[in-house]
Amino acid sequence: IPNMFKISGELLPCVMHVAARALAGQSLSIFGDHTDVMCCRSTGWAMIASESVEMVQHMALLSHLVSMERRVPVQHFFDGFR
Repeated sequence: IPNMFKISGELLPCVMHVAARALAGQSLSIFGDHTDVMCCRSTGWAMIASESVEMVQHMALLSHLVSMERRVPVQHFFDGFR
């Protein structure tokens, strides 16, 4: 997270794709969990969420275009279980 503050402060074009999943101790978790994404809200990154596999592909391309055109870092996240 400290590097995210540095990247947003320098207005570097950067995209981070996050597959958000719940962490489990012993077995595989089937639940989506966005707490790791929500802790990065104050970093100054634009956040884009996807809700389907097709939307993930479209928003991934859109995230890169927005980041390069507007020079703002983008965090693209989606449910990692799909």
